[in-house]
Amino acid sequence: MEPRAPQPHHEDERREPHHPRHSPPSAVGHWTRTLGALAPLVIGELVKDPEKKWRFIRVASVALAILNEGTYAYRVQQERNER
Repeated sequence: MEPRAPQPHHEDERREPHHPRHSPPSAVGHWTRTLGALAPLVIGELVKDPEKKWRFIRVASVALAILNEGTYAYRVQQERNER
């Protein structure tokens, strides 16, 4: 396999600058993601019936996703109101 030829650089080619996040991740967002990662492990230890276990895992996954999106939307709204 031959190496690729370098691509020409155009003077008028403009790249979008990288903008880091304006605020660090919130504590609520951090804990929500942590709970989402740990929920299947905890549910698996507490619920022995396989059918109920997978149902609880699915419900927890959806609930935590909704909570995460809600807190993100709230934070974005607060930042917009500050501007």
